[in-house]
Amino acid sequence: MLKRLEVRNLAVIREATLELGPGLNVLTGETGAGKSLLVDALALLLGARTEGLLGPFGDSLLVTAFFQGEGEERILSRRIGGRSTPRIDGEVVSLKELQEEGERWLSLHAQHTAMALLSPKRQRELLDALLPPDLLEAYGEAYRKHQALLAEKRALEEALKVKAEREDLLRFQLKEIQEANPRPGEDQELEAEAQRLRHLEALRERSGKAYALLAEGGALDLLQAALRELRAGSRFDPALEALARDLEVALEGGRAVARELEDYLESLEGDPSRLARLEERLSLLERLKRKYGPTLEEVLRYGERAQEELKALEGGEERLLELERALAMASEALFKAGERLSQARLEAARRLEKEMAAELPTLGFPKARFQVELKPLPEPGPLGLEEVLFRFSANPHLPPAPLSAASGGELSRIALALALLTGAEAPTVVLDEVDAGIGGETAWKVAERLARLGQVRQVLVVTHLPQIAARAARHLRVAKAGEEVRVEVLEGEKRIRELARLLSGQYTEAALAHARLLLEGSGQPSQGWVEAQE
Repeated sequence: MLKRLEVRNLAVIREATLELGPGLNVLTGETGAGKSLLVDALALLLGARTEGLLGPFGDSLLVTAFFQGEGEERILSRRIGGRSTPRIDGEVVSLKELQEEGERWLSLHAQHTAMALLSPKRQRELLDALLPPDLLEAYGEAYRKHQALLAEKRALEEALKVKAEREDLLRFQLKEIQEANPRPGEDQELEAEAQRLRHLEALRERSGKAYALLAEGGALDLLQAALRELRAGSRFDPALEALARDLEVALEGGRAVARELEDYLESLEGDPSRLARLEERLSLLERLKRKYGPTLEEVLRYGERAQEELKALEGGEERLLELERALAMASEALFKAGERLSQARLEAARRLEKEMAAELPTLGFPKARFQVELKPLPEPGPLGLEEVLFRFSANPHLPPAPLSAASGGELSRIALALALLTGAEAPTVVLDEVDAGIGGETAWKVAERLARLGQVRQVLVVTHLPQIAARAARHLRVAKAGEEVRVEVLEGEKRIRELARLLSGQYTEAALAHARLLLEGSGQPSQGWVEAQE
């Protein structure tokens, strides 16, 4: 349910906070105090347009609603002006995401706001609330299976249209990779060898000079002479023995390097044909990498995928036949599930029409007609074989028309009737103008039904009727004080005085007595008062 609503800089409202409770909540107050603006604030959380709502008390308006359900809490907010920002639990979301989350918690029925009831989607949901859930689940499963097979069939048909070209391309690519027969890491190995052959003269020069300095330039002889001197001196000082051993190790290392350099120089023979073969192989590998992947590993993986696709294409005709058989069976199952769903909807529609025919006269529509039209779709949809459309006429001489032709007050009372008969509303139901154009006995019946809906839903009603206000579990009065709007919870004598104001516009003893009667009795005043109102 909606626990609290906070509004800042909304039209004439600088700042206001609305604290709600379970059951039926009513908002009353003088005309122009801002009651309907609080409903407009909730509409903003359902994606309503913002024209004319930004107030003069700042650069932006902010609406924040705090909801609480079974083990779940949500904070929905929308800032408008400057940089508009919808949020859910403080996290920035798209306006569509905010609207979808808002619709989980809130149903709003008011003129010039987000009339959910006008949506074919919502009308279908209300009718489907009267159906066994397994019918919808069975149809949904059949539809998903049918769509999956249809998507696979279409994809395969498109592939088969260009099958010959694709097969030729895949075979060419596969042949090119297989003939090259690359090895992972081969390009790095060959590049290292080619680098050596490209710089053969430089390698000869540098390694030759190093060998000459060691073997012919006397470097090893000098080390040998130094070693002799250290050994001779070690006879007089043992400390030189350790240095002599280190120098001996260095001398043996130098001799080993000299031998390896000699062998290396002998191996440095030029082979122009070998270098040419290496360059050619490297060029081939680079070409493969440019076409099929940045590395030879990717090239090989591309070849594996090409082989798999080629195998699938080669069996495409057989798979297409299998899909056509499976799709025919899935289509039959889908239509059977759809026909069962359609029949159940038709029966539910007739029941709803009958129940609405009995309910609408009690809400001020003595000769109204309500119809549920099941309009066949050109092809099966994700939710059935038809679209659900509600039609209504308050005038017996006019044919039922789409609900968009009804006034805000009529729509609110239709929504009230549907909520009671289908039980498919969101946890919080907001009704504005539900009392428009009614009074007397009709007002009592509307009040009774609002109270009944309040037993299973949280209900918020903006009203001018004392009959409705008296049935509230929580009565709030909206009052304007300068640039601020105050929302006060009325109890005791304050509530009696507000009911008296609604009854007669005055605080006379008679009005106060009738107000007490409304609260203390069964909700019905004396017969004399009813007759006076009528």
